[in-house]
Amino acid sequence: MEEIRPTIKGKLVFDNLSDKAKILFLMRNFRDAIEFAHNLLRKNLDGNRIVRLLTSRILNNAHYSFSALQRAKLYANQKYLKLRKPQLFSVGKGNEKGNRNIRFISENKVKIKIPHANGKHEWLIANVSFKEKYLPLIRGLVNSNFPFSAGIYMKKRLELHINVPMTLYQKRFPILPRNEIKRFSNIAAFDLNSDRVNMVIVNERGFLLDVKVKRFSKVVSHGFSENKANDIRRKMLKELVEYAVNHGAKIFAAERLTKTSTKTRNKAANRKINKFALRQYIEHLKVLVSRANGELYLVNPAYTSIAAKIVSRDLGLDVHTTSAYILALRCIKTHKHSQKP
Repeated sequence: MEEIRPTIKGKLVFDNLSDKAKILFLMRNFRDAIEFAHNLLRKNLDGNRIVRLLTSRILNNAHYSFSALQRAKLYANQKYLKLRKPQLFSVGKGNEKGNRNIRFISENKVKIKIPHANGKHEWLIANVSFKEKYLPLIRGLVNSNFPFSAGIYMKKRLELHINVPMTLYQKRFPILPRNEIKRFSNIAAFDLNSDRVNMVIVNERGFLLDVKVKRFSKVVSHGFSENKANDIRRKMLKELVEYAVNHGAKIFAAERLTKTSTKTRNKAANRKINKFALRQYIEHLKVLVSRANGELYLVNPAYTSIAAKIVSRDLGLDVHTTSAYILALRCIKTHKHSQKP
């Protein structure tokens, strides 16, 4: 299974507009490089050749080009790629102070390489601010031998995203002390929605042991901050995973997510769909389960909603909780063949 790397986000600030303009120009080029690499991948070109083409035509830096190729591979199933916002990304390198192109000088300063066609690259210094609880982790990445990937993204402001090695993250933020983790063989399954998370805990035979629901309907209200909504969802999901671990859960199950339609006749429903970041739920669940030394399975959700409406009354549960229960039963039956993230 692919290594899970939690992402820490910080605010990126430049001292002058000239430096900011250089970064934005590089980010636009990097976005174009991802789209170009995606097109070349569709034509079955060799990865090394793609990197050489990106370096000579767009980015003037082999490592940025390699990183762009890795980003393009994330969209391999798409026939056409058009990215809306500029971005910059650099894959981690353990033998080069953690990252070849984006490095920490201190916990609140970072330097970013700007490549030039003549080979005389320059480094820009920027200020970065993270939440206080993450600062010890960031200090551990200054001149580090731990490889960490770093990206710069345009949200409402420029943000620096750091993919922290799980070994470092788990030392700082263990979900529970090891001597408190009760390890049995129960299964916790989740039904994920924009305004609530429903969880059931069953034993290995499928008997329902417990039910928990976290509701946060305000996050889909008009004008509610997207960042606050994501923080609330992450907090609620963390509480549910901690509860499940304390009640003997070893295996965790959630639906294998597909692209959600955003076209309905109901404006309120459309707003909920648009604000519901399904991928963020799953990514955070991966981190939480890994920290708990558990196993996460993504189960085929086909017809769970229909089945839940039929049997929910007989079970005495609401439809969403019943959906979670059906996912748990499917996980028990087929988890050896289910998709691990």
